[in-house]
Amino acid sequence: MKSIIMAGYELEIDDNKTLSYYKNLPFIGEEEHCPCMYCKNYALTIAGFPKSVQNQLREMGIDPAKGAEVSHFYQSKNSKHMYVAEYKAFGKLVKKPNEEVIDIYRNNEEDYFSIGFGNTHFNNEEMVFGILIDAFLPWLLEENPE
Repeated sequence: MKSIIMAGYELEIDDNKTLSYYKNLPFIGEEEHCPCMYCKNYALTIAGFPKSVQNQLREMGIDPAKGAEVSHFYQSKNSKHMYVAEYKAFGKLVKKPNEEVIDIYRNNEEDYFSIGFGNTHFNNEEMVFGILIDAFLPWLLEENPE
């Protein structure tokens, strides 16, 4: 187990189990995951995620390019696209902050990057965390959605 502090949450992460979970999952946007243009675009934006988020996901054993449940909602007036993606990690929740969703940055209601937890449940007496990315991301795919 690895102790992690992430956005005010204190976690004990089973990084070996989390790494093992992601090892054989398909990359986001691949045929085995979901080949839609929205997932492909999300996959392209991962390299531009805030470095603190990329580092913390990897520290927990999460490969941000694999296995997330990705949902695209709409294109905002500023041309960014609203996405929510959920990743999984295994371990225990030690302490929860007052705010359940933490803004990494927030310029306005259609230009932000937030992280939080959702769909936390027990699986064989071990907690499975749903780590949520809620963000407005640029369109990087050559193919245009409209």
